[in-house]
Amino acid sequence: MSRPARPSRLIPQQPVPRKKRGILRRGQSRNAIRRRRSPLKVWPRILWVTLSLAGLAGFCLGLVLLYYQLLTSSTFCITDVKNIEVTGNQRFSRAQILEMARLDAQTNLLALRPTVVEHTLQAHPWIATAELERRWPNRLALRLTERQPLALVQLEELYYTDLSGFLFKPTSVDPHDFPVITGLSREHFPDGDRPPSELVVQALNLLTLFQEAPEPLTSSKVAEIHVDPERGFTLYLSGLKTALDLGFTDLPEKIKKFPQVWPFLLQRGYLARTGRINFDHPQRLLLSLKGTEEEIN
Repeated sequence: MSRPARPSRLIPQQPVPRKKRGILRRGQSRNAIRRRRSPLKVWPRILWVTLSLAGLAGFCLGLVLLYYQLLTSSTFCITDVKNIEVTGNQRFSRAQILEMARLDAQTNLLALRPTVVEHTLQAHPWIATAELERRWPNRLALRLTERQPLALVQLEELYYTDLSGFLFKPTSVDPHDFPVITGLSREHFPDGDRPPSELVVQALNLLTLFQEAPEPLTSSKVAEIHVDPERGFTLYLSGLKTALDLGFTDLPEKIKKFPQVWPFLLQRGYLARTGRINFDHPQRLLLSLKGTEEEIN
């Protein structure tokens, strides 16, 4: 006996009638047909974009012309070199500084690049720092820091050095009335921002001690400081052929000790007969007298 057929759960769908929009070609979208049928709707957009670009170009051109007018305007020009304030120069005259910085009455503050001027001045070996400030509308302030030489260093030729250990070559017109540091090499003075070696630092610190030392160890009487990596520092005074061996340690105490024994050495005539005086012994001096040695407590 056959079973009755179950009713279908599928809901019959009615076909959706298509709107008549024309016959599409294979691979062609309706937007293509819409653009093809209404070309007049595209031209306003093209015109708007063109006008916008033209307006932007005109605005940029106007800014360029305005900037050019400001660069050539006398409002932001120095007009007088008296409007340039220069401070900190001792070795160089005001005219020399302005020539090196390329600053004159025609300088325009808008066209001026302070960092370029500062780097140009700092490239000179005698100028440590330079700072240029624009004071609107037509004034400048230039502040310099010149290097202060502390001693001469004997390498392949003579070089000035300041307290930081920076080397700069002296010119032929510079006075050479500075103590000379010998025994060092180029490797003790690295290039760039790296600090100098410990030997250089100790030698420079030793020179600063002489600036406040009493006679006869004043800085003006120091002729040479010889640096020996093993024996330490040896001091030579102007007008005295005797070498003073200081070693490496307790340098301030040894410098104070020498003026105390100076009258005794001078009175006994030791200085005229002494080749070396060794301070590197506690509580006593060791004198080298013409091939012999003598101790003084």
